[in-house]
Amino acid sequence: MAFLYDLRPPARLIPQLPSGRFALLPQAVALVDWALIVALTIACGLGYDLVNYGQPGEIARYSGLGVAAATLFASSAFARGLYFGSQLQQFSRQIKEVALIWGVVFLSLVMVASALGVEKAPSGKALLLFFVIGLAGLASLRWSEQRALSRLSKSPALTRRQVMVVRHPQQSLSDSISQTIAASGGTISKTIVLPPTSSEMAFSDCMGTVIDYVRQHAIDEILLATSWADTSLIEKITGHLAVVPLPVTLIPDPVVSALLQRPLVGFGPIKAIELQRPPLTGSQLLAKRLLDLGVTIPALALLLPALAIVAGLIALDSAGPVLFRQRRIGFNARTFYIYKFRTMTVQDDGAVIQQARREDERVTRIGRVLRRFSIDELPQLLNVLKGEMSLVGPRPHALAHDDEYGRLIAIYAARHKVKPGITGWAQVHGWRGATPEVQLMMRRVEHDLWYVNHWSLWLDMKILLLTPLQIFGSENAY
Repeated sequence: MAFLYDLRPPARLIPQLPSGRFALLPQAVALVDWALIVALTIACGLGYDLVNYGQPGEIARYSGLGVAAATLFASSAFARGLYFGSQLQQFSRQIKEVALIWGVVFLSLVMVASALGVEKAPSGKALLLFFVIGLAGLASLRWSEQRALSRLSKSPALTRRQVMVVRHPQQSLSDSISQTIAASGGTISKTIVLPPTSSEMAFSDCMGTVIDYVRQHAIDEILLATSWADTSLIEKITGHLAVVPLPVTLIPDPVVSALLQRPLVGFGPIKAIELQRPPLTGSQLLAKRLLDLGVTIPALALLLPALAIVAGLIALDSAGPVLFRQRRIGFNARTFYIYKFRTMTVQDDGAVIQQARREDERVTRIGRVLRRFSIDELPQLLNVLKGEMSLVGPRPHALAHDDEYGRLIAIYAARHKVKPGITGWAQVHGWRGATPEVQLMMRRVEHDLWYVNHWSLWLDMKILLLTPLQIFGSENAY
């Protein structure tokens, strides 16, 4: 059931640059990004000073900012894998990731400069100009790189990469592997089917045929398609092919292919496959908690006047308490009371709870607005402050719904391996609002489990930045 853990859509097959011929491409693109950001920073700063003060300022005033921004951006983009050929050709993903990284880098620099009170720091208008022009410059650079790489990938001088396939009689070459070979600029020059291993003479003759063929033709790589469980056969083949100076690549069989979708982790001196992600480590829990507090405390301070206004509107609109408390299941299946602005005329918290539906008569007038833009969820910042929730995590459900879905969906309880969140991976993918059908909840649970198994601080920051876009673009909340 690998689909339960990796819900990202399969990457679109696109022409790839042949491996080995552009080994320094990631470093080269990263260096270009670094130089562009430094140059744009200095140019924006000097240009701003020239327009506003009649003369350019000191280069040193902007060069330090440029170096810091460029280093942060390039290292983050490198860590995200954006500089590899296959990723550089996915223009839409590049633009999204570049905008996200650039925004995080810019906000980080502004926050650090403000906290340290950096002297002679550029003005706010100059920084804003730097942000806009920098983003436009990086986007233009990505477009140019994508166009150049697409042309290079189609060049006959680069794509004449001949591949030879040696396969077991029971191991056919799947369509996806064939498409991948073609998409990477390769051509299957020859396919040889292995004879039964019981006949040593036939097997040796077959290997001799393979060796003679690669010596007489311009073969770049040998692909071996056989079961990974048959280690003796793999060793025999590699022993014969050790005399040719070509790479021999073992293609994953269907069972291994599913396992390789899981993360690889260090296990002493070897690598192991992580079948299930354990609860967050102590350092990860600390990092997540610091992010929660670093966002929640300033947010509560800034939103306090607005929260007071909302509370007053709720009190004027209908009778009842301003805040609604309801029992929810949290980390490790512990019960807590969640806080929300009251948006309905009822306050159910029993064995049976009816989910809100479109045009629900129980929803108050002000409640419809609050629910539409998820303003009713803001009091949950108090739950985050108390440590019962996190800013990002699987959305907690009422006890009645937890019991119901726990019986219907076997993997449902795995959501409780992390703290519940105000927003989550499922929500930014459109899975928010009511779930009248079990299939809808199943999709939400699948996204929640993907988050649990792939958590990172970067992922939390990405979800927080994507949440406002989803709130204003979604029509599932009512």
